Amino acid sequence: MLNISLAGRQSLWVPLLGCLLAVPVTLAYQEGSATQKGHVISGRVVDPHRLRPEDAVLMLGTQKDGGFSSVPVPLGAEGSFIMPRLNPATYVLEVLRTPHSPTKAATVVAFSIVRLSTADVAGVTVTVRRDTAMTGRFRMESDNAAAEWPPVIVVNAFLALDQAPLLPGTVADGAPAGRFVLRNAFGPRVLRCGYTLAGGNSWWPTRVLLDGVDITDVPTDFSTHENGQLEVLFTQHPARFAGTVTDRQGQPARKAWILVFAAERTAWQQWATTSQAVQADGQGTFRFESLPGRYLVRALPAATFSSERSALRQIERFAVGAVPVELGPRELKTLRLALHEP
Repeated sequence: MLNISLAGRQSLWVPLLGCLLAVPVTLAYQEGSATQKGHVISGRVVDPHRLRPEDAVLMLGTQKDGGFSSVPVPLGAEGSFIMPRLNPATYVLEVLRTPHSPTKAATVVAFSIVRLSTADVAGVTVTVRRDTAMTGRFRMESDNAAAEWPPVIVVNAFLALDQAPLLPGTVADGAPAGRFVLRNAFGPRVLRCGYTLAGGNSWWPTRVLLDGVDITDVPTDFSTHENGQLEVLFTQHPARFAGTVTDRQGQPARKAWILVFAAERTAWQQWATTSQAVQADGQGTFRFESLPGRYLVRALPAATFSSERSALRQIERFAVGAVPVELGPRELKTLRLALHEP
């Protein structure tokens, strides 16, 4: 059986009595006046099947300062809510069951995405849904049939929103015989794995298949595919990029950034497995794993980005002048890159 750990959530505790009743609460934000900037989100939490989740909390979350933060939202009569004035952004509304229980894992039971721009958004419905479960399995690909599997694999179904980094995910439960169970994985999500190694065997996660179709970088609501065949593939024979970066004088470009992203414009997402930003070493050399495919590659000075996350946010800006490269299965592609000033 796999050992699965639960990712924590940063939030405040607002106990609701019974089924989503109104409660007084002091929030990290205050409702704005008519003279303040921003717009309002309003709507209702509804429970059409009378599932009546105990210890349920409505949370408002958004990307902020390079991370994701969320705060509880009070509910009025019949589950109504109205947010304070908010800045334009994409917001995630979730109803969490037992978010702070010492014995029960927090579970998403309702989910909605709201994009706020230049006007108020009214009539938002956040619907409590029945619990769902989808079983997946691991497929380990190796020339060595006796290769030992990683003893621990953690499967996260991260939220994948347009032009955003990976957002907090639903963690799968471990199951026997190399399987896992995704519960209540509502909304657009992509699967990513963390794992430990044993016995000197190296593995790399590669593709995610749903009914034989590659959905590695396709945001999917897994709660609507309970009867689908879900597979997460690992390999011991990944494709790799390697090479050197030199400056205008032909000298090694120390700590240069290598920005790699898919050749297809539609795949320029921070959360895509085809988007990577790595730094060369002190001699301007680099080596890293990647999925096979068609890419654009560009080398930039060390001072261009403060972090990998900063680099991935600027893929479109640096696409012009990038070098097209194709990487085949199991291939080690050697590159000789010239440093490009931004």
